[in-house]
Amino acid sequence: MPITPEELKKLRKSLGLTQQEAAKSIYVTLRSWQNWETEKEMQNHRVIQEGLLELFFIKHNISYKVLADGPHIVYK
Repeated sequence: MPITPEELKKLRKSLGLTQQEAAKSIYVTLRSWQNWETEKEMQNHRVIQEGLLELFFIKHNISYKVLADGPHIVYK
């Protein structure tokens, strides 16, 4: 299952990043990041691509595992 908008937002905030900073760290627009954090029920909601999520994990030293359905955060 892809990361939920709520999980993505919680993760970003735990790193002390603004949406702009998070977007810039993986070379996407602010609008893209905002759409990934938008609730699933909203029309402009989008799901972050697995490769970009993995890049975010790598750049911010977040432990993760790649499972059959994509990268997942490893909670300690």
